[in-house]
Amino acid sequence: MSPPADYAVFTELSPDSKPAKAGWNRRVFTDTDVHKGSAIQCDFTTGIVTLAPGAYHVSGLSAVAYFTKDDPPETVVPRSPASAGYCRLRRVDPDVVVDPANMRELPNNHPSVICIGSPGTANLVPSVFETFYETDKPAQLLLEHQSGSTPEQIYLRVFVGNSKWHLFARIAIRRL
Repeated sequence: MSPPADYAVFTELSPDSKPAKAGWNRRVFTDTDVHKGSAIQCDFTTGIVTLAPGAYHVSGLSAVAYFTKDDPPETVVPRSPASAGYCRLRRVDPDVVVDPANMRELPNNHPSVICIGSPGTANLVPSVFETFYETDKPAQLLLEHQSGSTPEQIYLRVFVGNSKWHLFARIAIRRL
């Protein structure tokens, strides 16, 4: 008999606007789309996803947008050239203290970095990723996004039109 299924999908919607900072920005999920089992948990205050020991299939996306208060309502004004960036999924390591403003302090080839996403732009072109992850002890993961060292007018979340229904990040995890 197979073990009970464990899977979850967490989404970062836009209950408020949140400007991007220089360097790595932590994605903080706001909603649960689906959740079954107890092996996958999300802290909606920190954005940290905790996994029980096991093997997992993990995929998701992270997007950012240009935004100014002068933009016409219900629009995203694209820029050309557009600021590029990408997301990365990494394990939180209590022995590694990271300054998120220093993009190169923790290189992408560091053992705690699980995978990096595809290139994306601040014209709402998301960075997407897919990977497998296996752990023999509980693990804490976080999704980060960077749009360079000077992300002017770039937002991780945009709250406009009195609607929180603007999806900016999502992670889907299934225990194998």
